[in-house]
Amino acid sequence: MLSKYFLLSIVFLNFSASFAQISKSQATSRILKTANTLLEAQQFEAAEEYFKKGLSKATANKDYYSRALANEGLGNLYNKIDQTDLAISHYTAAVKLYRAQKLTVIANVVESLLKSVQGIGEMYAGIEIGAKGVKMSIIEVKLSRDRQYDYTLFGDTSINTDAAALSYQSEKETFDAITALWDIIRNRYHIDPKKVHIVISSGLKQELDKYKKVEYFSAVIRPKDLDLAIDITSITANQEAELSLLGIVPQNKRFTAAQLDVGSGNTKGGYFGAGRILYPITFPFGTKSFQRMIDAKNPADINDYIKLAEKYWSDSLRRIVLDEFAVKGDIRSRDILYLSGGILWAIVTLTHPESILNNYTEISMADISHFRKGISDNYSEFIHPDLSLVLKSENAAIIQKNFNRAINTYDQKALLAGTIWLDELMKEINTQNPSKKIIYPKYAYVGWISGYIIKKVTQQYTGFVK
Repeated sequence: MLSKYFLLSIVFLNFSASFAQISKSQATSRILKTANTLLEAQQFEAAEEYFKKGLSKATANKDYYSRALANEGLGNLYNKIDQTDLAISHYTAAVKLYRAQKLTVIANVVESLLKSVQGIGEMYAGIEIGAKGVKMSIIEVKLSRDRQYDYTLFGDTSINTDAAALSYQSEKETFDAITALWDIIRNRYHIDPKKVHIVISSGLKQELDKYKKVEYFSAVIRPKDLDLAIDITSITANQEAELSLLGIVPQNKRFTAAQLDVGSGNTKGGYFGAGRILYPITFPFGTKSFQRMIDAKNPADINDYIKLAEKYWSDSLRRIVLDEFAVKGDIRSRDILYLSGGILWAIVTLTHPESILNNYTEISMADISHFRKGISDNYSEFIHPDLSLVLKSENAAIIQKNFNRAINTYDQKALLAGTIWLDELMKEINTQNPSKKIIYPKYAYVGWISGYIIKKVTQQYTGFVK
């Protein structure tokens, strides 16, 4: 009887101690909740007082989780008011406490905040294998004060190949290009192989799928010394559309604007509708694929070339576009369209050469129509305009180099094929909201691969909730 009474006493005492601990934790939690609310309201002095009071109580109660929360809160506070040393100190303490409790996800997030305060970003590399070339993007990722990721294009380069030709020579050129870029990533930037992504674009995949050669191509172009942690993967046009939205459209316009990329092999893009559901828009035609279709008929001269291109549009391509817009017509009502691709780069470079240093350039339907007419009617004069006024600027050398690159990259037929397709497509898009802004993003050519990296970064924090 005595032992039973003694046992009940122990249980009661343990329950009382546990209840007391819970009560203390709840009290600390309320203090920290108040502190966070004050921080959101930008009542910084009051927030600091509550965070410190919560930290003191958590320390006295040996409440390690609340200690971590309090240190994280103080790190956020000092980060907002530019007291860097204090922010670093409290973030560091929070990370240690979270890791000691095996709270890996939140520890990683706070560690990203810590690195952001320290000016340290995470470096990622992406290699896109496209129909006409191989492009490398080096992207620095930082977590901002408001806990949104900022992405900075740290470096980029491209090597022209003709992978879509699917020949031994094109395979070797692609292999050599990837080998050279992998060497740069590894030896110049020293990027962790786990943060390197090599992806076959949807336009090239479209060609490879015709012959069921995706796996073969991935194997034959793989550098011999490529780290085993790196896979060469491929994406569909729909996947590329989503990634382009993530990588090209600014975050604050991501769910209200639309985006299209006119590539060499296809045209893809889309928009987010109600419930943030992606509505991808894809067409199996781009500048190069449309040009190949026209060239296959062996037009006699440039006039026949134009007539044939316009006939293809009126006879078949327009119907394909209308069928797509019949179910995804909201792209027409959007106020902003981010429009990219090689043909857009050429149009902006040749008609707005002074905008070469702008991250975003607004263009109009008149610009596109004027370009189409100039390339059709007076090609030689159109590509040799008077640049004397533009070249008086301090960026004259860059402008001239970019201008020369544009006219050396595309011949008249390529420019015509791309512009006719683009002009007619845009006329259909503008039937509902012709006053929409059309914006060319300078770094769009690494947009979807940037989106791929963005998604990989985001995924490291998802899938942990059970």
